[in-house]
Amino acid sequence: MRRQARNLCELDDYVLQDIGLTRAELLWEAAKPYAPRRVPGARQLPPLCIAAVIAAAILPLEISAAQAQLVRAQDAASLLGAKRAQGVVIWSHGRSLVQESSLDPTPESIDAFRAAGWDTFRLNRPSITDTLTASAAALADEAEALKRSGYRRVVLAGQSFGAFISLIAAGHSDAVDTVIGTAPAAYGSAQSNPMGYILNATRLYDLLGAVRRARVALFFFKGDIFDPGGRGPMADQVLAAHGLAHLVVDRPAGLRTHWAGAGAAFAEEFAPCLVAFAAGNGLGDTLDCRNVGSSARRAGMERSPTPPALRRRASYPPGNSVSVIDLQIGRREDVVPAVGGR
Repeated sequence: MRRQARNLCELDDYVLQDIGLTRAELLWEAAKPYAPRRVPGARQLPPLCIAAVIAAAILPLEISAAQAQLVRAQDAASLLGAKRAQGVVIWSHGRSLVQESSLDPTPESIDAFRAAGWDTFRLNRPSITDTLTASAAALADEAEALKRSGYRRVVLAGQSFGAFISLIAAGHSDAVDTVIGTAPAAYGSAQSNPMGYILNATRLYDLLGAVRRARVALFFFKGDIFDPGGRGPMADQVLAAHGLAHLVVDRPAGLRTHWAGAGAAFAEEFAPCLVAFAAGNGLGDTLDCRNVGSSARRAGMERSPTPPALRRRASYPPGNSVSVIDLQIGRREDVVPAVGGR
């Protein structure tokens, strides 16, 4: 038991996320033959892992009870209901390995939807059961339930891990009309997972290619240590190849770090545009995302006849790497070598 528990405690967390299991679920399977006895060799295990093993051995019901919950992101009295609202938004928070992200506040950009006549909710996911597979399935179920209740439009908005599960849900359900993802990531950062965080790019492209019908808005920020680099142009290309209306804003000025989408500056700059995008407005030349510069690409709304043949992403912040993207043929080149060698 001691060796098994140690191995499970040391198993990379991003591997668990990828296979759709939580550490607690694996620890419970390892510990339940010993429950309710003390776990042998506990003194040799890391303190945080001791707590996880003990919890897995004696609290399986609490683990199974910790499920995702759809809660209001606004006062109940201000909800308009399916018949009166312009649509409904579900915001999904990120996932942290050191704190409970379900306690994170709802971004101000979501408040803009409420002010524009949308009903807003959030999917709170306890970290102990938060995986790509389980959380995306729960999100897709909620989207379908809201669409059945009569909401005309269902928008899934998410930050980081929440953006990933929103895209997965849009690949599972036709009930999703729009996805808004800020700083999408699910496989760690350049510091926490230097050999594997390239999956924040490659897996993202796979998810974009699997979106069924939703229009997609994505935001990538300067100084994001979860970003391997070059994702903006490639995301644009993948979405265009699948004929999906989309908005890709790549490293907008004045917005830095992985959490830039949570602040007031992001909401002031982009919330009106996102409300219009989700409502289906601005599919010609009327959509104005303000001064997003040449890095904002509104493919699917105003497509250029011929994409650039080749673009090199340069001047990335420390911790990120350069990818070479061939936009003409829509293929990543030199992505792995660019981030290898760590």
